Parts: sequence; structure tokens; C-alpha cells
Amino acid sequence: MPNHPNAHYYLGQALEKSGNPEGAIPELETAIKLAPDMVEPRQALGQALQQIEDLDGAVEAFRAAIKLKPEFVQLHNDLGLALVQKRDPEAAIVEFNAVLKLDPNNLVAHHNLGMTLIQKGDYAGAVAQYQKLIRLVPDDAEAYYNLGLALKQKDALNDAIAELQKAITLKPSLHEAHYALGAILLQQSKLDEAAAAFRTAIEVKKDYAEAHYALGTVLQQRGDLVGAIAVFREALKLAPNAAEIRNTLGNALRQKGDIDAARIEFQEAARLNKIKTNQQAAIFASNAGLAQLKEGKLEAAVERFQAAVQLDPTNSQSYYNLARALQQKGDAEAARAAYQKAKELKPRRAISPP
Repeated sequence: MPNHPNAHYYLGQALEKSGNPEGAIPELETAIKLAPDMVEPRQALGQALQQIEDLDGAVEAFRAAIKLKPEFVQLHNDLGLALVQKRDPEAAIVEFNAVLKLDPNNLVAHHNLGMTLIQKGDYAGAVAQYQKLIRLVPDDAEAYYNLGLALKQKDALNDAIAELQKAITLKPSLHEAHYALGAILLQQSKLDEAAAAFRTAIEVKKDYAEAHYALGTVLQQRGDLVGAIAVFREALKLAPNAAEIRNTLGNALRQKGDIDAARIEFQEAARLNKIKTNQQAAIFASNAGLAQLKEGKLEAAVERFQAAVQLDPTNSQSYYNLARALQQKGDAEAARAAYQKAKELKPRRAISPP
């Protein structure tokens, strides 16, 4: 197997599909070294890197694959989605347009292009894109839903309502459409209609925390504090770490005169907000570490990954990245300890020690 690229590729692919992208990456890299002109290992490598949120690496892998096979439609879609995740809508739009040039009726690319135009803030462009998609597929409920979202962003609220209602008619189980409809009705101060839309969203998706929270907000605005508090508590059962819900529940409890209970919710919200801030800082530190690792700056990479695990000790990916950097630095014992910690945090993922 050491000199057989297909063997490494198939093993890497199997590891990735089994939920072990970390284990897949070295196998796919070996396949690429053995067969630099093979497209498939580069695509699979991009997908594995995307799963572990190494977006720069994923983009690099997809671009390398496209150079080898520029007419491969799925590669442009994969690259576009990685660029969307990287918050680079301009570059993503180029890739989705490349797909449509190769395959003008590619429905996935039409959807992705519309979504990316919304991310970019080009709501008029998104509206035109989804209208084009609806002409291709008149019964596509998700297209009407996304068209409604784009119109909402343009403040064309009545038009947005009409499109969302079409989406609901085509697919009554589309819970996001009910929720978006409720949000617009709430924006228009149509509280009874908004409450009905949020209740329908909950009926369709029982564990829809956002819809519970939105319904509670409507009830609070209507002066039904008892009902609002009950719904907020239901939302927290579904999303116990949502600081915003705890803050709003605290406000409702304070309005009701239950100061002690309100204080508890405010304190918990503050604790959760601190954790969230640390998690965001950890992601930033880990991304910086990945950039240093790519440049071969091992000391700096280790320092950034160590900062990441201190900020968020629950993130297995940061420990895995730290292990990679330590392994390359030659500190095998520390690398094994970091791998072990990553494995403990994600026991289903078979992470091989160095």
C-alpha cells in the first residue's frame, strides 16, 4: 500500500465518510504526493479540510483540483461553498457562475448563487436569481422561501409575505417559511397573526427553539407575561446555552416582579456570553495557528493553538491542531497528550496518535 495512491485515497475517503476527517487528511495527502495529477484525492482533501474548518486549506485544495480538471462542475460548487463559509461572497459568486456556465440548469448552483448574493447584501441580485430559478422549477418551495427572505431584506414586506405563503402552500412542512412569515408580521406589529405563524412553525418542528423564543416575544409584547415566561422556559429546554433567551426571560420575570428569579437568569446570561466570547477568540487563535503552521512557523503555531485550548477547553479541533503542530515540531510526547485530549472530547472520532 505505501506506493499505491488509490489505496491511500480509498482509505482516506472511507475515514472521511465515517466521520474522521483528521484521519483522512494524511492518507489523502499521501495519495496526492504519489499521484499529483489525480483530481479525486484533492477534492476529498478539500472536503476533509472544510470539515475541520481549515478553510484556507480547503480552498487551496479545491483550486488545485480545478486546475487539473476545470470542467468538473462539482469542484466549482465545492470551492464556492468553502468560500461562502470563509465569508468571501465575491469569490464564491465567481465559482457558482462557473458552474452555471458549464451547466445552465444546475439547480444546486442556482440556489447557492442566490444564497451568496444575500450574504453579499445584493438583495436585488438575489431576488432576480431566485425568480430565474422559479422559472426553471415553478414548484420549488425553497426557492419561494429564499425569494421571500431576499424581499424582506429589501423591505418589500408585503411581497415577501406573498412569496412565503407560496412556499408554505407548496410545502406546509417548511418550518423556516412559517418562522420567516411570523418575523415579518411581528415587524409589521401584527401580533396575533405573528403568534399564529410561530405556533404553526412549532407544530411543524417541535424542537424549534427560535420559534418558541419568537412566540414568547410576541406574548410579552401583548402583555401576557405568564404565557411569555412559560414559552421562554420551553425555548431554554431546547437551547439551554442561549444567552439572549435567558436575558429576555430575565426581563419578563423582572416585569412580573420576580426579581430574584430575574437575577438568576441575568447572571447565567452573563456567564454564557463570556463563554461565547472565549469561543470566538479561540476560533480566531486557532485560525491564526493554522496560518502559521502552513508557513512552517511551528513555535508561533503551537503558541496560538495553546491559546485556543485555554480559551475554549471543550474544542477537540483545537487540541487536534495543537497535536499536529507539536508533532511537526518533534515533541512527540506532548503531541500524544493533545491527541488523547481531542479523542476524549470526541470519542466517536478515531484519532490516531503520532
